[in-house]
Amino acid sequence: MGQVVDAAVRFPTGTLTSALVVALGFWLLVLLGRADMRAFDDDAPSLTRSLRGMPVAVAASAVIVSAWLVSLAGTVLMDLAHLTGPGGAAARVALLAVCTLVAWLVTRRCAASRARRFPGRSGPQQRVAASGTPYDPGSPRTRG
Repeated sequence: MGQVVDAAVRFPTGTLTSALVVALGFWLLVLLGRADMRAFDDDAPSLTRSLRGMPVAVAASAVIVSAWLVSLAGTVLMDLAHLTGPGGAAARVALLAVCTLVAWLVTRRCAASRARRFPGRSGPQQRVAASGTPYDPGSPRTRG
């Protein structure tokens, strides 16, 4: 257990551990009703479209968790192989790139699977004001 905790705080897993803590904090706010799960969809519409309607917060959380798990496993394996020095440093940097790529591919695969299972929910939801017009957060009418 100590080896896993040690690997979770060292590079490259340590950077992803801090991102995981932030993501968990966001989801705690969602559970408490202080944040909206789709709060970032309006900020990244092309990302929402490329992920076939998956909320950006869900996709980011999936990328972070997947990358963290791959990085943790890779770090533990590198420790067991006793990689040190410049070769070990290069391997850890390469691990960060590989775990990020693997996490993005896993998230894209999950989004595609979700779109096939729920075909009616494949597009991003558009917010509509009470008047029936689309919600525009930059509009002078919506500013307080």
